[in-house]
Amino acid sequence: MRKDHVADMLLSLVGSPARARSVVGDLMEQSDRGRVWFWRSIVRVFVAMLGRDLLASPFAMAASCAAAWFFYMAASLVLAFTAYVLVTLVWGVAYVFAHHTGVELLTDALMMRFDWPPIPGWALYGIQAAVLFAIAPFSIGRGSARFWRGHEVTLAVMTLIVWTVMALFVPLVGIGISARPSMVPVMVMFVLAGALFERRSPATAS
Repeated sequence: MRKDHVADMLLSLVGSPARARSVVGDLMEQSDRGRVWFWRSIVRVFVAMLGRDLLASPFAMAASCAAAWFFYMAASLVLAFTAYVLVTLVWGVAYVFAHHTGVELLTDALMMRFDWPPIPGWALYGIQAAVLFAIAPFSIGRGSARFWRGHEVTLAVMTLIVWTVMALFVPLVGIGISARPSMVPVMVMFVLAGALFERRSPATAS
């Protein structure tokens, strides 16, 4: 991939595509200064555009991120409950298949016995962790992108700030696991991934 395409893609995350193309075009005209100068300039422009975007409507975006925290908590509960139900059903079907079908006759004939323990705690913990730290934030990122299209990176930065505070004062506590402030950066990575995924999806592409 050409460097101008990569630079254009990066700048379009913190500004309009037209503005990104214009800046990259201007810098490409001075490409004789070298690759290091080009990318250093891109980073400076990226930071400057991000700063301007953060200051454009900070209170509205902060309020949106705070509201998204409560949607995140609701989504986590619903998704975790759904995952538990599905895992329990699959586990039960597997148990019935292994103990009440021809498989049981075969194991009896071979004098083999398979004990079927309950769902292990580590599996339930892993499901809950995946929901809290990845699946639910990804879903929130997709939903938030519909309101902040073209401001995905700015949204992620504001989410990092607001959710860190929310995790301190309005924490989400699960079964043996909680959304601690130290885990917010991981969650925000998936928020950003969801926002970028939604931006590129055909349903919202312009």
